[in-house]
Amino acid sequence: MALYVKAAEIVERVESKRGSVKDLVYNSGHQNIKQLFALVCETLKYAGILKEIIGSTKLLKQEKKLQLSVAKVLVYDLLFGKGVKCGGNWKAIITKHRSQLKSALARLKVKRKVSRNEDLIVSKASGSQGCRVPRYVRVNLLKTSTNDVIDYFRRDGFIYRGRATSVNDLKHLKGKEFICDLHLPELLVFPSTIDLHQHFLYTAGHIILQDKASCLPAHLLNPPQGSHVIDACAAPGNKTSHLAAILRNKGYVLEGKGNHRILQHR
Repeated sequence: MALYVKAAEIVERVESKRGSVKDLVYNSGHQNIKQLFALVCETLKYAGILKEIIGSTKLLKQEKKLQLSVAKVLVYDLLFGKGVKCGGNWKAIITKHRSQLKSALARLKVKRKVSRNEDLIVSKASGSQGCRVPRYVRVNLLKTSTNDVIDYFRRDGFIYRGRATSVNDLKHLKGKEFICDLHLPELLVFPSTIDLHQHFLYTAGHIILQDKASCLPAHLLNPPQGSHVIDACAAPGNKTSHLAAILRNKGYVLEGKGNHRILQHR
């Protein structure tokens, strides 16, 4: 139950622009950061769809004590995740409305003329002039190689389209297609609808879900092996691990954030 309470709190704060997902998750003190981060990100990704389903079923009117942010997290896990994991009253409440919620999801897919859940997001955004940011995945070169990760994804049913030749190549990614980034050879690019939080390569630490903007500082610095590097804004540590990968673990990285004690990595 603590997972859903914390996830709902973070979702509400992010939606009201009172913090970023990374800062709120990594400063939450929750025992399973990866699980919390995945649940928050996926709930936010489906937020519009979830709100529509909750509204059409009048869930909040039937369950007066259920807040919208908590309902979003619970309904996400019920309909799009691996099922509600908590016990107690919340599981009983959401289970009671399972048939109603699943019927609402089915009607919405018929209305949008899509067959897969992830296509609901694309359908909702198709009329927008905005651009959807693709999913960036950095290969952790301390544990594996880019070629090995590409081969693993291909064996897992993904379609590799080679290296990008221009930013326009990113606009045409769909389904399970992916490409290698135009500028960073260890950065792979997937459609925004792809969720890799439960993928073996992510849980094993072979890949890191990291935006391209966050990868650029270490890439542009490109310190030679044996360097001493200071990362003065290190939370949650993705740029620090990127620096360590570039150094091939031959050098020193000092990391810290704000007034926190600086930590030394060799």
